[in-house]
Amino acid sequence: MRSIRTLALTVAAWGTLVGAAWGQAVQMDRTVEVQPGTRLQLDNHFGDVTIRTWDRAAVRVQGSHPVGTTVDVQPSGSILQIEADRPGSHNNPVAYTLTVPADMAIEVDLVQGNVDVAGTRAGMNITSVHGNITVVGGADVLTLESVQGKVTVTGARGRVQAETVNQGIELTDIRGDVQAQAVNGRIVLRGIDAGRVAAETVNGSVTYQGSIRSDGWYRFSSHNGGIDLTMPANAGAVFTASTFNGTLQTGFPVTLREAKEGKEFSFTVGSGGARIELESFNGTMSIQRTGQ
Repeated sequence: MRSIRTLALTVAAWGTLVGAAWGQAVQMDRTVEVQPGTRLQLDNHFGDVTIRTWDRAAVRVQGSHPVGTTVDVQPSGSILQIEADRPGSHNNPVAYTLTVPADMAIEVDLVQGNVDVAGTRAGMNITSVHGNITVVGGADVLTLESVQGKVTVTGARGRVQAETVNQGIELTDIRGDVQAQAVNGRIVLRGIDAGRVAAETVNGSVTYQGSIRSDGWYRFSSHNGGIDLTMPANAGAVFTASTFNGTLQTGFPVTLREAKEGKEFSFTVGSGGARIELESFNGTMSIQRTGQ
């Protein structure tokens, strides 16, 4: 999987994709039987990818591609590889609609286009340089990266690692640790049940509503944006908060342990336990109890 910096460079290299000739489309529909444990690997330069699930041990490949383009569906050991052969130009769009076993691990590498996945009970590794990534479900480890697109995940039951450059991240109803990183976009985390959460953005706000485990570690950071933390009423934590041009607001009494020059604070909420770090250079840091 390419790093987010490498993806940003790829955006410039593929900027000429917009406005490419689409040509006449050919419809495809093929079903391939697969063995348990087979992993899907899809490489696509240009075109949307939609993935749904069923209870069959097979992968159905539907979609469209221009005349002259061929789509190879190659089972090889524990991998089912799907890739289009575009003679003369990568600008020819190939749109995929796949139906896969619910427990099949997924890997998608895409330059331009949206990725929409729903119904899986397995891990996934998805990259789209120029497009949104939307996931409903998923388990194990979800690694999702975009440059010019939003990352949205709902109902995952595993660790989520989400990165984007010029859009936001929205994670809802997640049961697993979370790492979210954006440059120009807000991060919204709701209904999170995790022992480790890290959310960081440069230009945007960070919102967290979820559990605070007594042995957990949570870090929320924004350079130009506020932080809005809502924690359970009975949660306890030791906070470290720092700001330069911002303020700190709490909806309940806190026990101040230490205050350093430059608006750095350490304080305890409730009986302590969890470690929570807040950092905002320009923005308000707000801490509230659930229901306030």
